[in-house]
Amino acid sequence: MWPFDRYPLHRLMIVSTKAATFRGTLQRRRGGYLVLRDAEFLKTGEEVMSIDGELVIPVDKVDFLQVLR
Repeated sequence: MWPFDRYPLHRLMIVSTKAATFRGTLQRRRGGYLVLRDAEFLKTGEEVMSIDGELVIPVDKVDFLQVLR
């Protein structure tokens, strides 16, 4: 499971998984999932794609989190 007890909630961050990288505001952790709002899909050398609604990412798929502000 996730090694940390606390999460930087309501902060803009980058979430990297093995499959993709996203930028958004971490709203909450629900069970084994992170919920991002105002999320964007980041792809090297291409335009950023906005994601409507909330993005739910399984915690066990997260490689790293980077807090931006």
